[in-house]
Amino acid sequence: MFALALLLFFSAGVSLAQQSGDDEATPSVPASDAATPESAPADADAAGFTKQVVATNVKKTHATAAADYDSDGDIDFAVTDYRNHLVLYYRNKGGNQFERTVLDGNLKGAYPIGLGDVNKDGKMDIVAAGYLADTFVWYRNDGKGNFTRIVIDNHANGAHSIVVVDLDKDGDNDLVTSWQDGNTIAWYENSGGSNFTRRIVDTKSTKAKRAEVADMNGDGDLDIVSASFGGQVSWFENNGNEQFTKHVIDAAARGAYYVSPADVDKDGDMDLYAAIRRESAIVWYRNDGGGNFSYHVIDNKAHGARTVLGVDFDKDGDMDVLAASVDNDTVAWHRNDGKGNFTRVVLDTKIDGPYGLEVVDINKDNKLDLLVAANMGAQVVLYRRN
Repeated sequence: MFALALLLFFSAGVSLAQQSGDDEATPSVPASDAATPESAPADADAAGFTKQVVATNVKKTHATAAADYDSDGDIDFAVTDYRNHLVLYYRNKGGNQFERTVLDGNLKGAYPIGLGDVNKDGKMDIVAAGYLADTFVWYRNDGKGNFTRIVIDNHANGAHSIVVVDLDKDGDNDLVTSWQDGNTIAWYENSGGSNFTRRIVDTKSTKAKRAEVADMNGDGDLDIVSASFGGQVSWFENNGNEQFTKHVIDAAARGAYYVSPADVDKDGDMDLYAAIRRESAIVWYRNDGGGNFSYHVIDNKAHGARTVLGVDFDKDGDMDVLAASVDNDTVAWHRNDGKGNFTRVVLDTKIDGPYGLEVVDINKDNKLDLLVAANMGAQVVLYRRN
């Protein structure tokens, strides 16, 4: 166990980098294994959104993190540029116009990004990782959109995802992470100030892509769920003292890339959405409440399935799922009827390589909008609900 806290000043530096290990998709699951998605008229539904490119020249971007960082009442966002090793901050100037500044010019292989009030000072911070730098970073916000760079760990082999959450329920926010090259799920216990202690949960999550947090068994403790590209979807049961037992939900999830917990069927327990890239599938795992999960396909033509996000996107009281599939340039909304039956609404089929998805009310009109990081198009695209 060791405390990690290194306060650094920003330095500039731009260079080319290799790809981050994203693997190609393979053909979809057999039709016999999949429920046929019901397709709504894409044009009719997509007409409810206005598409706007809000950032360009963001090379190999992966994800966004949107919040009112400068406390001026509107929503800004941050985004990673993998190719140029940048974390970029876009300040909302009003009228759907954004001003770009470099938040960090030297995070090698800048990849995942997230947000949360890490130090509980009432100001939204940014967290990010440099995949090639094996580094997790916290950007502490002063509430005016000025950030201090604090390195949490620079020995996280293939840092691939980071989530801010009070995992141990001690009143401060911890960090839950996945390391692709280290096959590791780990969390960082916040001991106050800028001090974090690394806690290893698992070192056998082959090509760990994503880790998320939810109470999967309803015992009041926060558990961890993960997607590992090596072929597993798993959950890690918390015994209440942050000692974790691994349960494999699916040992044949070829190219599992992303998970998002949600009560899909409204039965009171937590289910799980997942993107299974090598199956070209968006799926959900139904939790029977007794620790058993059944596999259900939502869409078996999501070629290069990359990201899923469980959210009540139409505010009708049930959890829908948004999905990005990179190989067919598609962003889709799978509208849930509340019983785990879905209608597919295609938002876009012409966005170049969609990766990250983030739901946000960008103009504060009480309607949910969508930010998408277009990896191959080097853009951030906003779908604003009309």
